[in-house]
Amino acid sequence: MFKDKLTELLDYFDPVDTSDFDEMAFATSNASLGRNLVINSSAAPLLETSKFEIAIFSLPETLTSPQKELSKTASQQIREQLYNLKNYHLGVKVCDLGTIKKGNKTKDAFFAIKTVCSLLFSMNVNSIIIGGNQYYTPAFVKAYKEFENNINILDINSHISINVNENDINSNSYFEHIINNDLSHIYNIISLGYQSYYVSPSQINRLNSLYFEHSRLGEIRANFESCESYFRDAHLVNFDIAAIRAQDAPSQENGSPNGLFAHEACQISRYAGISDNVQLFRLTGLLPENSTQMLTAKLAAQIIWYYIEGYSNRKHEYPISSLEYCKKYEVQIDEIDFPIVFYKSEKTNRWWLQIKSDFDNKNSQNSIVVSCTEQDYQDACKNEIPERWWVNFKKIKPFSSE
Repeated sequence: MFKDKLTELLDYFDPVDTSDFDEMAFATSNASLGRNLVINSSAAPLLETSKFEIAIFSLPETLTSPQKELSKTASQQIREQLYNLKNYHLGVKVCDLGTIKKGNKTKDAFFAIKTVCSLLFSMNVNSIIIGGNQYYTPAFVKAYKEFENNINILDINSHISINVNENDINSNSYFEHIINNDLSHIYNIISLGYQSYYVSPSQINRLNSLYFEHSRLGEIRANFESCESYFRDAHLVNFDIAAIRAQDAPSQENGSPNGLFAHEACQISRYAGISDNVQLFRLTGLLPENSTQMLTAKLAAQIIWYYIEGYSNRKHEYPISSLEYCKKYEVQIDEIDFPIVFYKSEKTNRWWLQIKSDFDNKNSQNSIVVSCTEQDYQDACKNEIPERWWVNFKKIKPFSSE
């Protein structure tokens, strides 16, 4: 089965071309990541018997980017930097499939992306995608909804990609397109690291009306480790380089003097990698490097490296299937007629919330488990309703009237 799907998969890719690499030291270093990758290249095409857990591939940008063929150079530069990093991910099999063929029309690339992701999901292969703009984001959602009815999308960006007046797919409104076309399959869209001066009240109100979560840059920086809980529930993660300050990533489409620091971007990427739920991690907003030091390409490669490092440390832990590893806490709050239930993992000390539309309802449809932080538990102990509990309670509350 894996072999047949792999054969079909490779038809959608142009292989990796290393002929324009300036630095090929990885090819002779057993310690390099590039030497330990399975690379689908022209000289050595991927074998039908190849096995891998993570697939790296890049997207064509020539149809929607004014940079035209230069965008391919950007992904090649990132590959060159990535291949020359050291391999600490022992036991994790990683493959670089190459670049998806763009086809003759934009819709051809859209179809190819959806098909490729569907195949990789069905093969239980984790995906790391380099490049492409936000036009393609709905293609990933359409692929994933074949396997999941309650999709959680996490978007790391300086902006919120929603425009209540637009339904066309573009960098400013792809959330709106997903909401209008695939909302029945979406449980949550989380906007992380946005900068308030780029976001209008109408955009925030739109997210709030759908009980979608959001946390601005200042909020996550005030308690950085708390954002890890968002990643535990995410299935698809989109990381736009614009979320990083321009000084640390100068070659980006929408640079800003403020944003995440480079080390914070790497930590966030590790949070995504270590999440048991994340199946797709995408790095967007990249432009060809215009500095001799290749700073953006190097940072992009390090972000990918940290995702793989996180993946190699996954705990395969989720309370729905492993409550025996968790300690249960019930906290009574004055404003609620039933206790709030927390679970703390005895393996990793991570926390979860169990949320029911009402305490006596036994219908499993009315009960969900979501990730949270220890601070949520501490807030409940102070007789304060945790925001994470309240948002999710309002999402499932309508079921109780059925």
